[in-house]
Amino acid sequence: MIKGRNISEKKFQMDALDGLRGLAVMLVFLSHTSNGGYFLIPFLDMARTGKSGVMLFFVLSSFLLTHAFLIKSESAFSKDSLLNYLYRRFLRIFPLYVVYLTAGLVSTWLIRQWPGKIDIGIPFALSLQEYLAHILLQQGKGVTWSIMVEFRYYFILPVTAFIYIIAFKKKLFPSILFTVALVSMFLLAWPQSEVESNDSRLWPYIPVFLTGSVLALIHYSWQKCALSKIKYMPLVLETSGILGIIFLVLLIPSVASMLHYGERQFHMLHGQFIVHGVVWALVLFCCINGAGLMRNIFENNVLRYLGFVSFSIYLIHPMAISMVMRLPVEVGSTVRGWLMLMLTVGLAHISYKLIEVPTSRLRYPVKILQYQR
Repeated sequence: MIKGRNISEKKFQMDALDGLRGLAVMLVFLSHTSNGGYFLIPFLDMARTGKSGVMLFFVLSSFLLTHAFLIKSESAFSKDSLLNYLYRRFLRIFPLYVVYLTAGLVSTWLIRQWPGKIDIGIPFALSLQEYLAHILLQQGKGVTWSIMVEFRYYFILPVTAFIYIIAFKKKLFPSILFTVALVSMFLLAWPQSEVESNDSRLWPYIPVFLTGSVLALIHYSWQKCALSKIKYMPLVLETSGILGIIFLVLLIPSVASMLHYGERQFHMLHGQFIVHGVVWALVLFCCINGAGLMRNIFENNVLRYLGFVSFSIYLIHPMAISMVMRLPVEVGSTVRGWLMLMLTVGLAHISYKLIEVPTSRLRYPVKILQYQR
């Protein structure tokens, strides 16, 4: 039923991470439905958890891409390899992104022709100037802010990988020290407590991306480390990963409110994206190196499928939510929530099949090792 991603080498495939990507997009979806008072299960209030899901996306992307550089080693920095990397990153984001933005531009123009000249569009109102600003990654509306952030990091990631591979020769200790120093510098320069909601600047989120990148080196080194051979170590990692998930659950605002613990301290911690990034990195590492419980859960076909169509879900779900919200008031909150989910997944499946799958099959015209999408 579920096939692996369209890549050329199985060593880049980690099935459980598809499931984690599915979890990430569901956190975003449930956050936005809960913000409007629509719950798939009564009282399952996931309001204000969307940012945590986005931080998981950032950690996953930087981990997987850095891991691919580490496997290729020095050859990853040849001209053809770097061009292929940029080519694949462009195809991963821009075809669907351009279609999405074009729909906003065209629908805005058409609706403005109606009597009253209403300034709305699908997915949102977009002028030609704003359209070009989005294409050039200079502006973001709605959920597109994170696309701008992630795509910008794609240009920095090879530099990070170069430092790990060429400058530090994949040595773990100096690489970790370098990363910690860099993360600390960015946290001081751009305090996360001052970051505005859906801030589209790259710099406040670089610590989260760097966490994913250094995790890739830790995982790469772990596979050759004597500690990984200790009999009980997988169980220790599994337990650590589960504790990490419990910690993230405790950061859900509705859970914190229900348990009445340290309200002020909670809000300070909840707003620190690096906290979410580090804990998600722990969960990711323990998932793929632990005893297997979490890995089996995230290799579930449903979660993996949601991971495959996650980019389409991420872009489309605000439109689906808006459409279902316009149904007659007699339709209950829980029913609306499920309708929002079904409509989102249905539209995302079509988008995935018609746009994402065909573009994923395009290849850079040189016979080189393909990076994982």
